[in-house]
Amino acid sequence: MRIVMYVGKYEDYALAKLIVNRLSGNGVEVLAARDVEVRNLNLPKWDGSQNVDVAMVLGGDGTVLRFIHEMADSINIPILHIGTGRVNYLSDASAREIPLVLDKVVKGEYQIEERLTLKAVSTDFECTALNEVLVKGVDPGHLISVTVIEENGEEILRARMDGIIIATPTGSTAYALAAGGPVVDSRLAVKLLVPLAPFSRALVPIVHPYEVPIKVMTSEIAHILCDGIVAQRGAEIRIMPGNKKVRFIRTKQYKMYERLLRRLFIP
Repeated sequence: MRIVMYVGKYEDYALAKLIVNRLSGNGVEVLAARDVEVRNLNLPKWDGSQNVDVAMVLGGDGTVLRFIHEMADSINIPILHIGTGRVNYLSDASAREIPLVLDKVVKGEYQIEERLTLKAVSTDFECTALNEVLVKGVDPGHLISVTVIEENGEEILRARMDGIIIATPTGSTAYALAAGGPVVDSRLAVKLLVPLAPFSRALVPIVHPYEVPIKVMTSEIAHILCDGIVAQRGAEIRIMPGNKKVRFIRTKQYKMYERLLRRLFIP
């Protein structure tokens, strides 16, 4: 078995070294995802050509998002997320569960959970989002006019607002939730359209078919962000189903609602 290691915070390298030692003792080849893991873990760097069975991501949910965007070509590799952040909504295990989880992974005793993505395409860039695509005005004190139409030409909404979030079911528990959107079960194939601070209070979030592409147009140049990481500017963007799904390793049942309740009451 071959595992590539990605570590989010410097404080987690002590734990990462223990994991590497345990895996190596079980005959697992461990590679570094980036130069920083090479330096801090004394591992050979993965060059992208070797087949990898697992991408181990050590950190919080934001670390997972950074991994997906930094290692875009590796998005099909199953991700084992060891949560060391504050919320760890996407994680399979916490630090105290590592010994049991590693043994299960080495033995192949796990399932793969797939999460939908969204692809955002404009004239000069494209990106893939696990959580959401955000279209937001450049000037935070100025409303912009936002129009959303379906691929077949039907207009979904047209209004003045700060911006709009287009979220996956995974992203429905992130920025979209904070902006007043509903929680969507991760097993459903839909996307959310959540207006940000709309001028009209009659404007409500919309649950929209995942497979139907939409076009978002703004009255002026706006920020376009995927998962809050990839940022560009534009006045028109097409959003469609992602070409790839993000795959997570689950060594035990993933209980979405239990995690949601725990997350909502974390101060």
